[in-house]
Amino acid sequence: MTFIFDRETAIIADEADRFTINASDFYRNPTGMAFGGWVAAIAAKAVNLHPERKGPLVSLQMIFMTGVGPGEVEISVKLLRAGSSTQFWRVELAQNGSITNAADIITSSRRPTDIDYQVEIPATKLPEDSIALPSVNPMAPQWVTSYDQRIAKGMPFAVNESPEAIVWIKEADGRPVDRISLFSICDTPMPRTFFVTEQFRPGSTVSMATYIYASEEDLAAAGSDFMLLRVTGATVRNSATDGRVELWSQKGILLATSSQIGFFR
Repeated sequence: MTFIFDRETAIIADEADRFTINASDFYRNPTGMAFGGWVAAIAAKAVNLHPERKGPLVSLQMIFMTGVGPGEVEISVKLLRAGSSTQFWRVELAQNGSITNAADIITSSRRPTDIDYQVEIPATKLPEDSIALPSVNPMAPQWVTSYDQRIAKGMPFAVNESPEAIVWIKEADGRPVDRISLFSICDTPMPRTFFVTEQFRPGSTVSMATYIYASEEDLAAAGSDFMLLRVTGATVRNSATDGRVELWSQKGILLATSSQIGFFR
């Protein structure tokens, strides 16, 4: 079975450090530009497929200089520096000869230690007791249907006490989570503007940083089951808003965190 996410992120290697892909029609926002999680995923996938990569993906910091529109996307990968266990990569995406995005990505082989602390998973409703997002919503982009999402806290397009939201999420077609899909999932939360006003306030992400703490065993245990995503915001003012994401497996393992800043009108 070919999962939607794998089909839509199937980059093609032109050379060892160059890849191409046609921008996904499925992972496209109402603006006509690609979903930022898809952009992050193809950048991460280019590093993951590079013949010189040694360790697993652990970090991605991306800037969104302009939207990725329909058509071919060129991806270039450069190994900036490599140590015994950690590599530092630079990835650039371009369309029609102009750069659209740049990402700094780290791969590293980490080992378990005798220190084992993490922030606790929040106590909240079970997935079956949470509010399921409708599978078909004429106001939402098509890519939203690829995720099964259940809202445990925070209602969009309402004035909530805070911009915090808690959502259970998994791939709707049963695809197991991995490092590439984590980068995409961490960009699925709606803008925090949606949670402090009833009005639709369009905006866009300009910078996003995602960090993966999960081991391969953690990811295998998470599988294709629901994960708990909590997103908070420190500010929605002066045309800028942030988003801070924590993502846990159902067993309470912190898989990843992410933060981003966006501008809105």
